[in-house]
Amino acid sequence: MAMTAKSKIGKYVCRVGYLDIRQRMAHKKSTEVFVVHGRYAIAGPYSSVQVAKIEAEQCVKQGLKHDKYRK
Repeated sequence: MAMTAKSKIGKYVCRVGYLDIRQRMAHKKSTEVFVVHGRYAIAGPYSSVQVAKIEAEQCVKQGLKHDKYRK
């Protein structure tokens, strides 16, 4: 069975500004929490949702976004 895009970036937890908090759970492994803009992970992995929320708030204050054409 093929892996879908949503299973790669994880399940939706909450939204902070324009960023999503997503949690990826693997079988017999610890969970990983990411800060995501669209389908691109901006920050992470983190061990808890609370830490990811704090980081997402800082990213929103800085205006950090994923730029497809930035090299």
